[in-house]
Amino acid sequence: MRLLLLVAAHGLVPSIRKAPLKYRATAADLDFMREALDLAQTVTADTTAPNPQVGCVLVQNNKIVGRGYHPKAGEPHAEIFALRDAGATVEREGDADHWSVTSSLKNATAYVTLEPCSHVGKTPPCCDALVAAGCARVVIGMSDPAPWVAGNGAKRLRDGGVDVEVLEDAACLALLEGWVASLNLGGK
Repeated sequence: MRLLLLVAAHGLVPSIRKAPLKYRATAADLDFMREALDLAQTVTADTTAPNPQVGCVLVQNNKIVGRGYHPKAGEPHAEIFALRDAGATVEREGDADHWSVTSSLKNATAYVTLEPCSHVGKTPPCCDALVAAGCARVVIGMSDPAPWVAGNGAKRLRDGGVDVEVLEDAACLALLEGWVASLNLGGK
C-alpha cells in the first residue's frame, strides 16, 4: 500500500488511477504470476539497473511453455527470453524498431510481473512481440509507472487484439519499490 501511495503522490501512474474495477485473478493466474515473480528475482536490482527486475512465463493449455527474465540493462527483456524459451524465433534485424517474430503460441497467455514496454529504447517494444507471437491474453503483475510506458503497453496489447488483465499484485509492487523510487530521482 505504501508503494501505491508513493506512486500516486508523485502522479507517476495514471494507468492505476484510470484502471477499471480490479480483476479477480484465478488460482492458476496467481500461481503463474508467482512463477514469473520467482524468475524476476533470479537477478538483483543492481544487475538490471537502471531497468527493473522483470519475469515472464508463457502458458498454453495450462502448462508453462516458456520462461524468461530480464538479465541486465541493454539485453532483451523478460518477454523476449520467454518467447525464445517457448521455441519462438524473435530477432531484431539491424537497428529495426520492431521484433521479427515467428511462433506457434496462438492462444497463449503471458504472465509478466511488469507491464510490457511500449517504446523503442535499446530494444524494440515487448508488447508488439507478444502480439506478433499470437498471445491471446496477457496478465500483468503491475502497471508500469514510468512516464514513457504508463499504460501504453497495455493499450497497445489491447489494440492488437490481446485480452489484458492487470493484477496490481502486492508482491510485484514490493519487488519494484526501489525501482519506482528511482524514477522519482530522474531514473537514476
